[in-house]
Amino acid sequence: MATTANILTLLKFFAGKQGDGIVAYGDFVEYLKRYAEHHLDEQPALAAYVSDPVPPLQAELAKLAEKRQVTVIDTAPGKQGIVIVPFYIDRFADRYKDLLANPGQPFPSPSDLPKSVPQEIVSRQDATNLLYALLDQPETSDKSLYALTLPNDMPPILLPSSVPAPLLIAASLAKLRLLLSKGDHHDYFLKKMTISNPGREMTAKNFFNKFADQPDSGMELLQESGELFYLWNQLCYFIRQDYEKIKEYTSDDISRLQAITIVELAANYYKTKAHEDDRKAAAFAALKEQMQRPPYAFTVDAIIKFCDAKGAPLLSSYSEEELKSWIQSKSTQSGGDDLPDLLIFKTADNERYFIFKNKVMPLIVRLCADARVTVRDSISKHWDAVMRNYQTLPEMKNQDDFERRVEREVQEQVPLLYALLHASFLPLIASERGDETEQRVMLYENGNLVPYSELLLMNRAELYTGTRLLLPFWYTMPLVSWLAKLFSGSSKKSTAKHKNSAEQYRESEAEKRRQDAADAEIAKNPNVSKKIALREAARDAEQDLVPRSSTLDRELESYCRQWNHLIGKESNANLTEDVNTLIRDYVRKTLRSFKSTSLTVDRIKSMADTIVSARGLQKIKNRDALFMYTQLYIVKLIKNLPT
Repeated sequence: MATTANILTLLKFFAGKQGDGIVAYGDFVEYLKRYAEHHLDEQPALAAYVSDPVPPLQAELAKLAEKRQVTVIDTAPGKQGIVIVPFYIDRFADRYKDLLANPGQPFPSPSDLPKSVPQEIVSRQDATNLLYALLDQPETSDKSLYALTLPNDMPPILLPSSVPAPLLIAASLAKLRLLLSKGDHHDYFLKKMTISNPGREMTAKNFFNKFADQPDSGMELLQESGELFYLWNQLCYFIRQDYEKIKEYTSDDISRLQAITIVELAANYYKTKAHEDDRKAAAFAALKEQMQRPPYAFTVDAIIKFCDAKGAPLLSSYSEEELKSWIQSKSTQSGGDDLPDLLIFKTADNERYFIFKNKVMPLIVRLCADARVTVRDSISKHWDAVMRNYQTLPEMKNQDDFERRVEREVQEQVPLLYALLHASFLPLIASERGDETEQRVMLYENGNLVPYSELLLMNRAELYTGTRLLLPFWYTMPLVSWLAKLFSGSSKKSTAKHKNSAEQYRESEAEKRRQDAADAEIAKNPNVSKKIALREAARDAEQDLVPRSSTLDRELESYCRQWNHLIGKESNANLTEDVNTLIRDYVRKTLRSFKSTSLTVDRIKSMADTIVSARGLQKIKNRDALFMYTQLYIVKLIKNLPT
């Protein structure tokens, strides 16, 4: 039976009736026995205290002593008393309430405890550490008496844990206000503040008068950011400077100096907190800005790795819990019937992606353009292999089968696009009127998603005809092709699983890694080892920049189409080559003093930012696509460094 809470309540009640925090052990035993007998029907657990209450009471007191709630002392020879700490916590907490109404009273001190009360019930704590901890975590279940140790050998302040830190600060501010409200002190310190702030006299005067004349303005002024922190420190310094000239302090002088110390600590806390809040706000602004740039859709792992302009992780400015809270806020809060700014969707492998609402359509447009090339090539190659085996597929002749094949290819080749097209929020976004400059495609017709062949601008008949034209001429002659099929024995359909381009690419990259690892063991030339290490670092960076469902070349072509809008084939190719040359020249110069360990995604982004900022590239409008293209091309260059 856990009766500790009941025993402590009875101890506090008994002490309150006696008006003393120390109760005689024997008197309380008698009271406990009578109480148990009287309330036994209501609380059967009290049966243990009816016959012989001493053994169970001692066990409960031992538990309470471990929690520093009580302590047993010898009050006289052969007599013991129970010191009830919550009694003194409540009594001194009332003193702080009186301080707000009568700031001329001194702060409670450990010496205010009765001499018979052992000082061990008081927990001595550094004022800075404890005050900061109480301000950071206002809600606490701790029940203690603290002695705040102050600097400069100032007497400590007794603070019950039930007194909130803002109440201690408010009491300290009230003491300073009482000092400054007096005529001589008011004019004297106001003059010092205005003289010490040339050019900002009105700011200093308004601050001083607002604090001195408006009793409820202290905490508000203390929590404001900006130059007020400087004025607070200045005011406290001037007051302390005057008191340091006094040789012997009165109790009022000590109380005011204690108040000044508390106010200084609070001002420094709120100043630090304001700086942290500003840094946090800047970090989240940078996070939002990066999520507004390609590739637009990010996983949690990718978001956690974001860095600021100096390469420092954004996660150093906020915690993972704060990041989750920010994501939840952005993905749930919305105005009226509108969608939230940040949307969430899942791919077939249950990977969650986050994307801002205004970037959904641009991403779909880019992925559709990318998918058109990828899916068309995949189907064309497959059909070519089937036709060369003198076979046909239903999808070559039937539109419904063709649509299913295109959808399957999109699901395998571009899973991000497939997930977006089946996201629950897409119908609402498609119905919204976007920005006039925003690229959009028609996604729905009569409430249904348009066929995939229309999204990708693919025509079954054209694709079939184009594939047939690439075959040798005898494949188009029915009799010849029938005889060839008969004698070749190619009637069985292939059951081998067709690998998409991304899977083939990953396999080839894995093979290159194994080859480089083998070369690195054999090579004794440090230059060769350095190049191999750089290639490995580039491949690691590629994993963060290129989705697993795509390839490096596919991403390069996709982003190139976004920033290179020149119509002429030759002009388009020349512009791309000019940009590539600029990137190659910069990378060539940079690699001379480059270490493989310093080649990270953040370093690549920094290099890309420098290149994109070049004067020769300022006329290119789509800066985000160019920035992403530059990063990918840097990776490609370093991956292909010759050994």
